[in-house]
Amino acid sequence: MIIWLVLLAEFVAITAALAMPESLQSLGLASFILATAALIVALFPSPASLGLTKLLRTGPVVVLAAPALWMALQVVPMPMDTLGNPIWATASAALSEPLAEKITLDMGATMRSLAQYCAVLAAALVTAVITLDRYRAAQVLHILLSIATIATAMWFGKETAGVAGPDGATVAVLGVLLSCATAIRAADQIARHSRPGTVAPVPFLALSAATIAMIVCLAALLIRTNSTAVVAALLGSAILLSVFVIRRWFLGLWGTAGVFATAAIFFIASVTVIPFRTNTDVTIALSTSSQIATERMLQEVRPAGSGAGASTVLLPLYRDIGIGAPRERPTAAAAMVIDMGWAFLCGLVVIAMLGACILIRRSLSRAYDYVYPALGAGASIALTILAFADHGILGLGASLLVAALFGLAFGQSVSGAGREAISLESKGASDWMAGPAPASRPRLAPAFAIPWPRAALAVLGIALIIQTIWMVLPGRYLGAQSSLSAAVSAAAAWPNGISKPVSAAAAHEDLWIRGESRSRGDPALAADEQKTELPAASNAFARALRSSPLRGDIWLMLAAAPKQNSIQTAAMLKMSYYTAPNDLDLLPLRLSVALATDAVVRELEFRDLIKRDVSLVVTRRPAIRPALLAAYRSASAEGKIYLENLISELDPTYLDNMRARNSRQGSR
Repeated sequence: MIIWLVLLAEFVAITAALAMPESLQSLGLASFILATAALIVALFPSPASLGLTKLLRTGPVVVLAAPALWMALQVVPMPMDTLGNPIWATASAALSEPLAEKITLDMGATMRSLAQYCAVLAAALVTAVITLDRYRAAQVLHILLSIATIATAMWFGKETAGVAGPDGATVAVLGVLLSCATAIRAADQIARHSRPGTVAPVPFLALSAATIAMIVCLAALLIRTNSTAVVAALLGSAILLSVFVIRRWFLGLWGTAGVFATAAIFFIASVTVIPFRTNTDVTIALSTSSQIATERMLQEVRPAGSGAGASTVLLPLYRDIGIGAPRERPTAAAAMVIDMGWAFLCGLVVIAMLGACILIRRSLSRAYDYVYPALGAGASIALTILAFADHGILGLGASLLVAALFGLAFGQSVSGAGREAISLESKGASDWMAGPAPASRPRLAPAFAIPWPRAALAVLGIALIIQTIWMVLPGRYLGAQSSLSAAVSAAAAWPNGISKPVSAAAAHEDLWIRGESRSRGDPALAADEQKTELPAASNAFARALRSSPLRGDIWLMLAAAPKQNSIQTAAMLKMSYYTAPNDLDLLPLRLSVALATDAVVRELEFRDLIKRDVSLVVTRRPAIRPALLAAYRSASAEGKIYLENLISELDPTYLDNMRARNSRQGSR
């Protein structure tokens, strides 16, 4: 009964992750469910799970723990300045307080990536424990096939932020592999158990369902994705079929070599179909979407990486002006290089290939149920190709589905684990029938016979519980999103409505005028609010920058704070320019702050930055031209002169119009 509850909890977590938009809430929900499942398996072991010791040997444990340890190391202060990212020293100077250098650029993003990896690891281990029993393994295979097929069908019908979303191609490829494995298993059952002239009903139903799932997933791949995803699915299926052919006809050494030689020829022929991009980085060579900003990031990759999850934070810095971040997503391989370094990606590819070879060898050595390790080998090949083509494998839903698949493959690849579990279960049942046992001692004895695998699962479950609490509560190291929301609301009371330009609606001049009139309507109330709200807002902003110094919007809000002196304003405004150079939503407020500070206007570096923004507004973004009028009205004397000179060079007609409108507003 406990195993069934664990199985249900795990697949609820996978389904929710695929159905919900990827967010902190969906990650917290999946982490909590998988933590509960891991703790149940660790604290209430069943006889079928005693084969875990054969899975958690020293080598696999080191491989599984290495990514988590590396992510944790990225958020630890570095003892040597050369290891940490220089952005921390720059942020320390701008905030006028000491900040320890770290490898990561964003502690919140790295901790979220660590939480996702722990959830993926828990899903894989729990699935491996459950599927040590061959009957449960078949049920897990069918459930995974159902989830992948339904998610692919929904993605095929309507692509949204949820319902597999950008992970749809990865889920569809996994659906093809799962349907192929189900069909092979059903064909084996029909051949073994059916009498001549009859067809076994249960395997026939499984074969029919697998055929329908194969059609749905292949149709989605052919219509919705590029040739790379199709080739990845076909190559993974070719591994499964090769093992099936070898096992079906009991080929010898030369026959096996011939089958794999044929598969290798098929692989080489398939690779020629994939559209490779030349003169670019190898991690984006298979991508068919725009990767301009990604290529720029790859040119500046540090040996230790920029921190797990940092690629999404860095992307706005490298993208072109006016191009939204969702239009470009680095491939999974490129994201790993940017986040974790080249050594991590190379090691991961080597481990994937070694894992595929090990699973193929174990599949060929098994008497029955060889399809499960063969499925894992095919998935290793297919997902490695997909990692160089798109980003889907790193999505929460797709990664949990991949973890369950590999847990199934490795759980059934351990020779004799299932038989030992069944014998232990039978022995326990016979002992119970022979006579009453003492109070709970015999039930707990098998758990303590192999303590460290249970302890590993328990530690993983506790870590996930802690991470879930950390994600649910307003955390300091998550970028302080809850505190920032309150702080931004408080900043609305700052003079001249300086928080208004942060939103897109501030592009309209009437919002600027109404914002100013409200602040002037009751100066006593505004002054009283500032005494209590401004320090809290500034503290929340500064606290967020201590964990994520690349937040250009927060640097700008601090620069716009009325109590800052000119030196502090210039330092924080410069950080805003360099950390969010292409964010058009920040441009109105940034121009207002820059032109209102004489120390900024006099500096040559700032003059070039201001000129770039003004030129962008006048020549390429006429919709936000009213922001120039608002900046002109709040500018200092030197700022007005400099702005007039810039606009006169770009559009003299608009300069006359701006002066006229400013004089009309001043006469009201």
